[in-house]
Amino acid sequence: NQCNITILDLSYNAFTDEGLQALVSGLINNSKLEDLCLSGHRSITAAGLRSLSAFFQSQSCALKSIWLHDMGIGDDGACAFANGLVGNKSLKELRCDTSGITDVGWSAFSKLLCDTSSVNNTYLSNHTLELIGRWHNSDTPPDIVRYLEMKQNLAVSQADMVKIKVIMSHPHLKMEPFFPWKLKFLPLVVAWLDKVNSIFVVPSETGQELSVVYQFVRSMPLLVARSSAGGTAHRKRKRDEREA
Repeated sequence: NQCNITILDLSYNAFTDEGLQALVSGLINNSKLEDLCLSGHRSITAAGLRSLSAFFQSQSCALKSIWLHDMGIGDDGACAFANGLVGNKSLKELRCDTSGITDVGWSAFSKLLCDTSSVNNTYLSNHTLELIGRWHNSDTPPDIVRYLEMKQNLAVSQADMVKIKVIMSHPHLKMEPFFPWKLKFLPLVVAWLDKVNSIFVVPSETGQELSVVYQFVRSMPLLVARSSAGGTAHRKRKRDEREA
């Protein structure tokens, strides 16, 4: 039964783009497949690899590893995977030859792992991948190694990985979008920063809490003053009650 397939090894067969497209159409609703090996199919091009996007982005996709050794995916293949894996939350290992990948392909992978163009795009990046290529690739750019090793070495949830990447990529968070909630949101933001720092010491985190507090105080000084005065009066009242 196709639905019970967990490992599918089709390496070194006469597979073409058309064959891969047919395979994807058969796997699109499979929720059991965890390992797919397509190594050795040099006739498969980037066009064929792009067809995998439908499977990667399927709600049913449970794939954890895909093997593409001895295929020479190059920049076109790297870009196909980088685009196809946006939104995927299952794949941990993209095992492939990286020798033909240049700055173009690595840039696409870097954007997949952490799109720094905005906080929202960082949030929407891929926070699941742990391996691209082979273990200990000497040609993997440092930023990609950092993102992958964080996922490998930190026993954290995807939600916490999102927080870490946001703090790393946006050291000067702008609080204006949260001002409509006034001071109610401030404790949540500070707790969020503390949570990240307890998991992973982010170099840019130093002084970030003070920056957040300063932005709130600068934006609504009268509200902060009233809140502070109210708190002082409340503490004095409590002290007087205890002394009475």
